[in-house]
Amino acid sequence: MSRNPKRVTASPLRNFLIVVGIVIAGFFIITRLCVPFFISGGGNADTRPLPGDAARFYPLAELDAIQEYAGANAELISIDAYYVRSDGSIDLTVTSYYPYVSYQFVRELDEPPADAPPVGAGGSTSGTWYEPVEIRAYQPGQWRRVSGSSLSYTYMNQGMQREVDSPRATLPSPIVPLPVCSYGDLWDVALAQDAPAEAVAIIEYDANGYTFSISDVSLRLQFDLNCALRD
Repeated sequence: MSRNPKRVTASPLRNFLIVVGIVIAGFFIITRLCVPFFISGGGNADTRPLPGDAARFYPLAELDAIQEYAGANAELISIDAYYVRSDGSIDLTVTSYYPYVSYQFVRELDEPPADAPPVGAGGSTSGTWYEPVEIRAYQPGQWRRVSGSSLSYTYMNQGMQREVDSPRATLPSPIVPLPVCSYGDLWDVALAQDAPAEAVAIIEYDANGYTFSISDVSLRLQFDLNCALRD
């Protein structure tokens, strides 16, 4: 007499757990692997979210996080802030013009680059090499297209972008101390000189101090490193 084999069926709970596992694995792959790869243009662009509110971004208040993003031992060279409001903030979400902040740093390298030229052909006489690094804060969510002869890609800026230039044998510009003047303080001086309160200003900081300008009203003020207005 033949025997009919018993049919083994999976329990509903087991089926449910399998489905949940597949969903979790899919979510992990999409959010942790696929999306970052797509946003970074296949790993070619280095961007990350802004520290702070993009609609009311205070460039100097977030300087510690910006400097950390620039890399270990990064030292400040300059800050160019475009379209600073009278409260010292920038609205980086605006699309009718292009507000942004460019932070320029330099990092002293522990070793010269592998292809460093010898002295006499552009090499370093001191043996010291510097790596320029720019951190640019601008409109979060903006998509950009990079096209070249050998590489093309599209990426999304998450809020700030890091770009590293080729090492140099000399400093591109003098290293400066961290700024001690708030943009709001500089604006107070400008308002006392009849600057329109609803205007936006370009504020530059480097080894010469601060330059405050509003182009449409031909206002230009210069301050030293200690915030004193120059004649």
